[in-house]
Amino acid sequence: MANLHKRIIGLITDFGSKGQHYISSMKGVILNINPEVNIIDISHHITPFSIIEASYIINTTYKYYPKGTVFIIVVDPGVGSAREILVVKSVNNYYFIGPNNGIFLGIFESNEISECIEIKNEDYFIKPISKTFQGRDIMAPIAANITKDIPLSNFGVVFNPNKLISYPIELKKISDKEISCTIQYIDDFGNIITNIKANSLSLKDGATLKIKLKQTEISGKFVQFFEKVIKNSVLFLVGSSGFLEISKNQGNAAVDFGVSVGDSITVLLPEVNKK
Repeated sequence: MANLHKRIIGLITDFGSKGQHYISSMKGVILNINPEVNIIDISHHITPFSIIEASYIINTTYKYYPKGTVFIIVVDPGVGSAREILVVKSVNNYYFIGPNNGIFLGIFESNEISECIEIKNEDYFIKPISKTFQGRDIMAPIAANITKDIPLSNFGVVFNPNKLISYPIELKKISDKEISCTIQYIDDFGNIITNIKANSLSLKDGATLKIKLKQTEISGKFVQFFEKVIKNSVLFLVGSSGFLEISKNQGNAAVDFGVSVGDSITVLLPEVNKK
């Protein structure tokens, strides 16, 4: 009978298609410590060094995994530097391992922290420790040992959660009907995913919205699905991750508008448009 309680480790990196050997070596480290673990490749195609993108991916995926899952996030422009490597446990029993560089942004806005440890105990590390591949030599063995129920306190020292770095990502209300936001992700269809949460909006289906983007105003309808507008038309909708998205029906909004992750956008809500 299958083991219904097999522990899971999820991997998120910016290693890309040419970094498969890096990913494989991390998996080898994990399996040497716990051969029974189930390793999931969540994404290895994060745009290189994009902390915003990595944060979006982990924040929108972790909740669909079983409690007790361990996530390793290796998007680490400061690898080998003095930045801390942390293991953070949420009160709802998820574990996150990564550098303190802003990747935890968003995860703990809606989840309380149960434990936060700065990883320091070299007894658990792979030797020699590479200054350029701490995902393999530090994060992977720690994750594997967590799945063997080693207490987090064994791995290092308590870290004050108030010192978690918050990566600068703009989201502010300029007025009741004008919001300045940030592009946090662009998928392969060119859908532009902002950091405006749907539950912060009160929009009717068919309402007209506008965005200010690089000195240009672009308008479109707020709809519930793509086929509500004609092909290649601009539309706004709430995507599956719960954020406001700017798209084109069977088109590529990101390419057409020339935007990238991290760019700022101003969204004008309907009453503003009527003025």
